Amino acid sequence: MLNIAIVGLGHFGQRLVEAVNGHSHKVRFTMAVAPRHELVRDFAAAKHLVLTSDYASVLANPTIAGIVSCGPAHLHAAHSLQALNAGKPVLGVKPMALSGADAQALKAAAAQRKLVLALGYDRCFMPNVAMLRDELKAGSLGELLHTEGDFCVHRYHRFKHGEWKGDPLSSPPGGLADHMLYLTIEALGAVSQVHALSRFDVTDNGLADSTAVLMRMQNGASAFLTAIGTTAKYHRFQVFGTKGWAELRGSNSFRLQTTDGRKIDETLPETDPELLEVEAFADAIAGARPFPVAQDQAVHAVTVLEAIAQSANEKRVVDVASSK
Repeated sequence: MLNIAIVGLGHFGQRLVEAVNGHSHKVRFTMAVAPRHELVRDFAAAKHLVLTSDYASVLANPTIAGIVSCGPAHLHAAHSLQALNAGKPVLGVKPMALSGADAQALKAAAAQRKLVLALGYDRCFMPNVAMLRDELKAGSLGELLHTEGDFCVHRYHRFKHGEWKGDPLSSPPGGLADHMLYLTIEALGAVSQVHALSRFDVTDNGLADSTAVLMRMQNGASAFLTAIGTTAKYHRFQVFGTKGWAELRGSNSFRLQTTDGRKIDETLPETDPELLEVEAFADAIAGARPFPVAQDQAVHAVTVLEAIAQSANEKRVVDVASSK
């Protein structure tokens, strides 16, 4: 049983702990770093967590086998780099960093110390994503031509001035698009160019209420992402190829249709992606198997997100390589 620590016990941090402690035979959270103990003291006690605000003491603790960086987005890179420099493997909850330079620094630190640097991204572990991977590996869709990803939520109305989620630096234009960007990169490879269009006038917090992104991939394929923070919940990812298409909705709906008449329309059994994500991190630390989200793709995605924000703010097409 691996003991790990988490930095940040906000909503998603608590979700990760709830998914793992008492449910996994591989890994458990034993320590948590939080600045305001009064907000999380009862939760920490219920989940048998040692609660501290001294991150250095956690990094120096020999019983801690890895760190999950789950604080405010603008602190993910700094917390992760501290852990890597202290010799601790890291699961960095998305976004791994807010700049391509910071993401590259994390990659370099992990490589220098031969440590696991994993992207904390629960959608990667949903059952319909696993089914899509199987179909793509089998070549069911032929040559891949285009993907579309929609991530829409009713969330931005709640974000206020003064809180980190309401800060445009932490929630840049197209920030919500990362939910589907990782799948896009996994399916099609690296992005070469982006053109983003954002709207800022629905809420009054300065965030981009909606962003549409057209992307050109290095292999010539195209992709489209829609990120809306001010509408009803809607999650979709679709892949188009020369032999057919596949569509994912939510966490467990999978549809496929091929040019030779094959059809699939299934609702798959639900899983706990947060549990699977943390257990995959534990497996990677133990050397049992590589983490399923490729590190190079995770780092590249940060650079793409940086380019998307630049494109939206400057109202022009941006080459991803020149956005660093």
